[in-house]
Amino acid sequence: MSYTPTTPATPTTLAKWFHLGRPVSVFLNIYYKGFNVLLLDKFNFPRDKTCGDGLTPRALSILDDMGILNAVEQVGHRLDKVEFVAPKGHAAVAAIPKKEQSCDYLLVAPRLVLDNIILERALASGAKFRSPVRVTGVAQEESGMVITGEQGNKALSFRTRMVILAVGANTKLLLRMGLLKKMPQMTLCARTYYDGITSVIDAIQCRLDGVPLPGYGWVFPVSDTSANVGIGMFPAGLAKRWMPKTAHAAFDAFVQSPALQRLLAGAQRTGPIKGYPLRVDFARSPTFGERTILVGEAAGLVNPVTGEGIDYALESGKMAAAHVSHMFAAGEPVTSLSNSSWPMTPSCASTINAFLCSAINCACCTSILSFLTRL
Repeated sequence: MSYTPTTPATPTTLAKWFHLGRPVSVFLNIYYKGFNVLLLDKFNFPRDKTCGDGLTPRALSILDDMGILNAVEQVGHRLDKVEFVAPKGHAAVAAIPKKEQSCDYLLVAPRLVLDNIILERALASGAKFRSPVRVTGVAQEESGMVITGEQGNKALSFRTRMVILAVGANTKLLLRMGLLKKMPQMTLCARTYYDGITSVIDAIQCRLDGVPLPGYGWVFPVSDTSANVGIGMFPAGLAKRWMPKTAHAAFDAFVQSPALQRLLAGAQRTGPIKGYPLRVDFARSPTFGERTILVGEAAGLVNPVTGEGIDYALESGKMAAAHVSHMFAAGEPVTSLSNSSWPMTPSCASTINAFLCSAINCACCTSILSFLTRL
């Protein structure tokens, strides 16, 4: 859902705590004038973020809307194919579909660089930024919201009319606020970087060999000789019986598999193996509260098939900016968020779930998936 950009009658203060949440600030300040935006993060930038680093055509489209695609292309590794490898090693390759008004390629860009480019764009558009700030609470008061936190040994508080939370898989604040009633089920991941790769890798690799199922391994080239290598697994239900106890253990088994040993022969690991959870619970996840909107992984917006979340974070940030601007321009009270007003709600979960799986719905992927499941 989108709205026609409109200038609010009076400036509005909007405080937002985020991980990959800066797109909201960019869209508010580029298209919807009159907002005072404060960004809070618990880390100084540039900072690394544990991720697969893959940017889909939809993510690239949003980055283009933000005016930073050219900058990201300068630091990203461009690819136009995806390779799927079955459990027994059989492989199929799919080209990125060509569509009008859409990128027909992928980029792999380390989050250390990508997130800083987005932050710099947000600051250039007029946002303010404070870090490192550890947010300890978000509560409603009569005239708006109060955010409490700490910066070093100093207690801080911020008052605002609206809060947009993009805290990723960090659920502690959401549980304290009562937005989440219990810990959601998580996909568990681990990744690191390798350099000195001599094998030719001309496609993003999604591998089902050497990994516990349900799950997959990946090799995402960040240059001609280096790659982001990782695994994701979903230890739920009966799968817990055969799953490794940790994502690190699954990663170790993956890189020791014969195919990865050949692929990474002579290569050196250039950083630590970092584990991280992924939320894939959008169908049951809250997406708003009083004067509060959740975006990205904070709303469970991660593709349950591929683990991709950057494009949904960017898109939900754009939606949030449009919705907030529409509310203020129309004179609606910010407490009027409801299933009928905020477009990204559980009532549209079935639509979004189909939308999330669209990454595997290209012309040739139906036959590829059928092929993989038989092998």
